[in-house]
Amino acid sequence: MLRVTDCYGPIPYSQVANGKTAVAYDSQEDVYKHMFEDLDYAIQMLGEFVDEVGGLKPLEGYDPVYNGDYNKWMRFANSLKLRLAVRISNVSPELARTKAEEAVKSTRGLIDTNDNNAYVGVGAEPNPLWLVASSWGEIRINATIASYMKGYSDPRSAVYFTTSKLGGDSPYMGMRSGLEGVKPATYSGYSMPNYEQKDDMLMFCAAETAFLRAEGALRGWDMGGSARDFYEQGVKLSFDQRKVSGADEYLANAVAVPEPFIDPVNPAKCNYTPKTKITIAWNEGASTEEKLERIITQKWIANFPLCFEGWADYRRTGYPVLPINPATNRNTMNDRLPMRWMYPKSESDYNLEHQNEALERQFGGVDDVNKLSGIFGK
Repeated sequence: MLRVTDCYGPIPYSQVANGKTAVAYDSQEDVYKHMFEDLDYAIQMLGEFVDEVGGLKPLEGYDPVYNGDYNKWMRFANSLKLRLAVRISNVSPELARTKAEEAVKSTRGLIDTNDNNAYVGVGAEPNPLWLVASSWGEIRINATIASYMKGYSDPRSAVYFTTSKLGGDSPYMGMRSGLEGVKPATYSGYSMPNYEQKDDMLMFCAAETAFLRAEGALRGWDMGGSARDFYEQGVKLSFDQRKVSGADEYLANAVAVPEPFIDPVNPAKCNYTPKTKITIAWNEGASTEEKLERIITQKWIANFPLCFEGWADYRRTGYPVLPINPATNRNTMNDRLPMRWMYPKSESDYNLEHQNEALERQFGGVDDVNKLSGIFGK
């Protein structure tokens, strides 16, 4: 439901339990408050159960994430609470700080080591990224992340991406987003997400927790350490998670920047030079804004392929710096990516009155992809 409200804005949430199809929408502010309440309740109930029965796992064999380990579910709940808190830091800073510090100080813990990472097991079904990329041939990696990681000589590239079939000076080639009328065969030689059929799907990783704490510390919250400590911890956890070496050398690189993108298929329309010169190495003397960009950029790379998190951070902070080309992206306005999704037709068909109320309250009555939701601005 966090993903749903971040995509649309106001949504039905607190009143859906009555079983009716047509129910009122909660404001996005109220959705977030309800989610904090739900997480706090879950942590309390699971904690009481664990304290009473210890390691009993009544859902063992039926839980595709943690196999019934409630201690890990409480870590997940606290980490998700931290994610929510950072998300609202610009619009509700006091509530954000309170909830973030509660999560960090909770005796139930956080996802702060890779053995606590949350993955969804695919079971009998194939990994959907593998299915759409390798089986259907309809996904290619984005040119932007390839540009960043190529410039940084990032060793995680080999884990994230398949090798391009185009040759040239880089084994990894991304595709610009927003292109219309594209045929899969035209970009068949470009890199794809590197997933196997039975790979589990990432839901939350320890690296993200570290970057969330880094941003919180940058804001002056009590996160249990400094922004630099958690920033560097996040990179190291990501390298360890992906089973690649060289994190210390990577973190020491104060020179490398994202590289220009050269498209061999459509250079006139798709080539670009990055507008950022953000480097990897932490610079304690940098401005707060530069430190924030550094944190969000590395968080974005570490969270691959959690596209919702990258999109949420981009709308909230403006980072990572992404190239927007109105000539190739039909949904841009004012040199930015789409800010939200339009409500699905099913809501217009069955819940139109309440949908219109929500649109009028927050978006001036217009269901528009360029309208910012309340969490990300007005």
